Amino acid sequence: MAEPSFAQQIATLNSTLRGIEVRLALGRPPVEGFEEFKSVLDDMRHRLWGLLSTADDEEKTLQERFRIRRATELCRGLVADLRGGVVTGRHKDLPGLRESVVELARSIELARTRAS
Repeated sequence: MAEPSFAQQIATLNSTLRGIEVRLALGRPPVEGFEEFKSVLDDMRHRLWGLLSTADDEEKTLQERFRIRRATELCRGLVADLRGGVVTGRHKDLPGLRESVVELARSIELARTRAS
């Protein structure tokens, strides 16, 4: 039996994720195994970034752009959730996030200064 193509593997992943999205939208969260699923997705993301890090300069520039845009999107979404009360201000992980954001701002300014 032939190994599935990369496109087929991506299609399978997308199909699986769409199924989970539908289930969640219908208010039927998968209780059993959901934490493991999230962990596997996060691990997959890290491993794929590792594989992509061996790419040429043009590909690396695209990856950087994607990461920066994705981080911006996540930050703006969290800002909206915090302001809208979707995420409580009492969440125990917020102080660590704040420290990371401050360090990120410093690192952005340093990188921009070096690039000038």
